[in-house]
Amino acid sequence: MNGSILTAMSFGDRLAYAGRMTLIGMMTIFAALSILWLALALFRRALERGNAPKESKPAAPAASAPAPVVAPAPTNDGEIVAAITAAVSLMLADENGGRVPNFRVVSFRRSRGNTK
Repeated sequence: MNGSILTAMSFGDRLAYAGRMTLIGMMTIFAALSILWLALALFRRALERGNAPKESKPAAPAASAPAPVVAPAPTNDGEIVAAITAAVSLMLADENGGRVPNFRVVSFRRSRGNTK
């Protein structure tokens, strides 16, 4: 509307006009948000349908329990000792405020316990 028309309106008419404009704006925003919500819901459903596991026939029960997986034995013990030494020195440095105490690894042996 033109500025001269608004000045010719009474206060009640201006208030009603502002109310209508506010209501139209709120309805427009609500409609846009509804459309956005619907689009996101459709995308979610499409993605869930695309990532759904394929239905397969049930497998026959195994006759025996599967064999446990055993990690291969490391071949280079020097690398293991170096990694352990580095971890110990970092731990000791954290405990001593960043100062690394002098130490050396004299020997090591493998434990026969659980290696999980």
